[in-house]
Amino acid sequence: MAEPAFDQSRAATGCRHCGSPVPPDSPRPDFCCRGCEVVHALLVEQGLTRFYDLAGGQSAPAEPPRDRSYAWLEPLVEGAEAGSGEVCSLSLDVQGIHCAACVWLMNEMFRRRQGGAGITVNPALGKVRMAWRRGRFDVPGYLAEIERFGYLFGPDRKRADAASRALPIRIGICAAVTINVMLFSTSFYLGLGVGDPEIFKLFSRLEVIFSALVMVVGGQVFFTSAWRALRRGVLHLDLPIAVGIVLAFGASFLQAVSSGGGDVAYFDTLNVFVTLMLVGRWLQQRVVDKNRRFLVEDDGADGLLVRRREGDHLALIKAPLLRKGDLLVVAPGDCVPVDSLLIDPHGSFSTDWITGEPEIRSLVQGQTAPAGAFNAGRSAVTLCARTDFAESPLPALLRAPVDAAGSESGVPAHARFFDRWARFYVAAVLAVAGGAALLWWRLDPARAIDVTVAVLVVTCPCAVGLAAPLAMELATARLRRVGLFVKSGDFLERLTRVRKLLFDKTGTLTLGRLSLVGGDAPGELPPALRDAAYDMAARSIHPVSRCLTEALARAGARFDGDARCTEETGRGLELDRGGHRYRLGSAAWALEVAGPADEPFATEGATVLSVDGVAAATFVTAEEVRPDAGRELAGFAHAGYGMWLISGDGQPRVDRLAAALGIPAGHALGGQRPEDKARAVAAIDRRDTLYLGDGVNDSLAFSAAFCAGTTAIDRPVLPGRADFFLLGEGLAPIRSALELALQLRGVLRRNLILAAVYNVAAVAFSIAGWMTPLRAAVAMPLSSLLLLYLTTRSLSPERTAAAASRTASPVPLQEAA
Repeated sequence: MAEPAFDQSRAATGCRHCGSPVPPDSPRPDFCCRGCEVVHALLVEQGLTRFYDLAGGQSAPAEPPRDRSYAWLEPLVEGAEAGSGEVCSLSLDVQGIHCAACVWLMNEMFRRRQGGAGITVNPALGKVRMAWRRGRFDVPGYLAEIERFGYLFGPDRKRADAASRALPIRIGICAAVTINVMLFSTSFYLGLGVGDPEIFKLFSRLEVIFSALVMVVGGQVFFTSAWRALRRGVLHLDLPIAVGIVLAFGASFLQAVSSGGGDVAYFDTLNVFVTLMLVGRWLQQRVVDKNRRFLVEDDGADGLLVRRREGDHLALIKAPLLRKGDLLVVAPGDCVPVDSLLIDPHGSFSTDWITGEPEIRSLVQGQTAPAGAFNAGRSAVTLCARTDFAESPLPALLRAPVDAAGSESGVPAHARFFDRWARFYVAAVLAVAGGAALLWWRLDPARAIDVTVAVLVVTCPCAVGLAAPLAMELATARLRRVGLFVKSGDFLERLTRVRKLLFDKTGTLTLGRLSLVGGDAPGELPPALRDAAYDMAARSIHPVSRCLTEALARAGARFDGDARCTEETGRGLELDRGGHRYRLGSAAWALEVAGPADEPFATEGATVLSVDGVAAATFVTAEEVRPDAGRELAGFAHAGYGMWLISGDGQPRVDRLAAALGIPAGHALGGQRPEDKARAVAAIDRRDTLYLGDGVNDSLAFSAAFCAGTTAIDRPVLPGRADFFLLGEGLAPIRSALELALQLRGVLRRNLILAAVYNVAAVAFSIAGWMTPLRAAVAMPLSSLLLLYLTTRSLSPERTAAAASRTASPVPLQEAA
């Protein structure tokens, strides 16, 4: 299949807050999303516009402020103030730190509050340590104030990876040692010889000792990685680096021992090589680690909402507030937050996302539904919590690490390009070195070892060990600027194989904000009718139901825990009460009009409440499609990508949105439960799919897709399982990533070709007997520097078409809910 090609002839204007492209059809002409608009207004209002001077255009799209529970914070503050002394301190994780401007903002807001003693912000790890005078500082108030600017705080969980901490130390030691070894070698090149026996012998010994130190400190990184790969039966790209280091050191050591000095060895070149490879490894880890630490290592519990019975009302509460003995109402598709006893006569539950087993478990009254199970039935069930949420295993399940999509046991399942290259490179280098040794053994046995060592030293895999990590660093850093954060190290590599884009609907292609825009006002309904509507809507997780539940609760509706309500997927809800049949859903179904079996929950935005087939009320809701969805999907189609819309909404509603966005009718799948979504993704996937979702019900589809990302960084499960996450309201960063991944692959392949040309020339020079330690010391660093220059130049913004350049006509949309 031909690679997709984007048309990029038109540039978009930049957001006043983050500089990201603003869609031409955006309702906010100066901002890319609502979050940036809100945060910009706050900065101007509070006189904090210095933020932009310090940011220097490096900030990313801002997340809009959100309502949060600080139940997790209370015990931490109590513990901090329980100690002795006048000053208390507390360390917290923070999400959303981009640059020095973020650090300045947090310090400035802290300085403005009374009672603070000091604050330290660690942007590298995404951590904040506060100190305050006991009883005189409002910690929750400070956090709430900062979170208005799009940041998010959480418990102190982030830890720097041990390997990431060790790499800078290793680089420092190796760089310092290498400089000294180069000084010793320079003295040899400038004429130091056996005529000065004491200095010659001292420098030779120091060169050997220091080079051995570099082998132990720096080479260990590659030796360990190569050995682990071999134990798994994989020829990893670290293998040629490790083999080259060992053979070059061994051969140089033998030369130094046989000649009585280091003047004929390649220790300086070897040390430079090891140091450069360590720098490449650090570059490779740095951006991905930074993106992972950007998020709060949250267990997702604060984003998990629970319906709790409180008298004749249902309260939607944060999961951490759940206590033993609370009565819960769990709607179809909802997650059971704690081990709970089933109060209803029977219920059906699924734990497939935890156990991997697809079967549904049927429970009867008095049996326990385990934490993490999903209500797999057609009606809501009532449960009694057996424990406080703090004792639930669900947070641990939500935090549990999972392999990246397309991986198995930590090894990418697809055939990676560089691994294939590594197999060839190792075999070729060893074969050429062996051939050179045999050739010169016949011509001049005394020079055979010199030529063999020269071949091993000058064959430099710097295109993989140094230029490739730098290219990844540049690419992922550029994607951060437009609001796409890469979390999986091989995501951009896998992205080059993507040919099919799969989207969830609500909260993904749409913004998930639903409100009543017409029809009957809930407060004007008769109490009996209002209560019946509330009893139905409160037992469903459908977006329309959630919108109506909030509106009816504000109007004073009461909840009946004994009501028995059933849900017809894609149609609506039904309740039998007092000899009457109430229905809330699509017009045709609620009014019992003959029509298609898959009539949507709400037709043309109208949800009908009926009694015995007679209309009693109509509610009209609307939801906003992402401002650039039409244009971006048109661009994907123009580039040759296949697109699918996979949603739990009714088929007609999904068809209407698909038609508006240009998605083929056969690629619009409605009425999909979580397991249906996973099966649909698995059927479509040929190791070439990218799935974008935002809810817990997308987690199974994530596992089935080749690549997966989320627009929701404040919801449980998904961010930890995603290859990437998006900030802002637009889909343009996905197109930027697809474009950049293809460009990155071209740059890496070009680097390999150039490296191959250099290696062929260097090997020929070595076999001819013309390579000396001095020439190797010059040639190898020069080849590395040339590749670094070409890589930086190729991936600079000036050399790449602007990600915001678009030619597709804007498609303004508003989805009728």
